[in-house]
Order: sequence, then C-alpha cells, then structure tokens
Amino acid sequence: MKLTAKGQGLFKNDYELSADGKPLTYWNAKSLRSGGSFPLDGRTYEVKANILATQWELTDETGMLVAVAERVGRKNWTITSGGRTYAFERASIFRLEERLIVDGKPAGSIRRKYLHSDVSHADLPGLPAPIQVFAFIVSLSGWDLADAAG
Repeated sequence: MKLTAKGQGLFKNDYELSADGKPLTYWNAKSLRSGGSFPLDGRTYEVKANILATQWELTDETGMLVAVAERVGRKNWTITSGGRTYAFERASIFRLEERLIVDGKPAGSIRRKYLHSDVSHADLPGLPAPIQVFAFIVSLSGWDLADAAG
C-alpha cells in the first residue's frame, strides 16, 4: 500500500493519511516531541517519544507495546515489532528520505520533497499496516522537529 500524509491544523503537525488514494487514518499529534495517537482498523494506537525523540514506542489501546523505534534521527535506525527488526537508513543528508532496508538493499521509502512541504509519501511493502503508519509518523515527526528548529 502506498501512503500519503497531508499536514493539517495550524502548525501542520497533525496529518491525514491515505492509502492508495483512500482515507486510512488521522495522526493527532499532542506536540512535536511527546507523540500522539491514531485510529486504525478499529483500534487506537498511542505513539510516545523519549525526551530527545530518539526512541519512540507504539502501544495499542490496552497499553500493550506493539513496536519500538530506536536511534531515530540517526543515519541508521530500526523498528522492532513482534520479534522482527525493520532497518531504515537516511538516504542522504541533503534529502528528506528514509529507506527501508531488506537484505542490505533498499526495499521501500518514506519521503518529503522539501522541509516545509505538508505532503509526504511512503511505500513500505512487507510491513504490517500499523508498523507502516508508525514508521511514517516517526519520520514525519522528525522532519517537523527539524523544521520547527530551523
């Protein structure tokens, strides 16, 4: 599924997400650093970041840990969920693109054309839908933090 996120709200850090052109979910950010929530397939997920926004956790409505993203903001970072680890890497210091790496090769990406854009795209084949949304949100939040700092 190909995801698109369009920034909403006053500061554009809330997002409307669509999959293959159809509405999928809505990311409601509490603040740039603390996380937020999104509904998906009849469940509500909560996303929380540590104080430096380098580690993010995804929990479901029961409080059960679903996934953890570590080393976010670094060249190489990961998401661990259900005993699997998904590897990501920043494509370039000059581009807003995070690549999903499978068997040492790019297999998908999350990208934004330029920092101040309110539209971003993700194509993360093979990842469960909640993990795709989580990876997308983590990347969007990182770019939004960089935009707010600049």
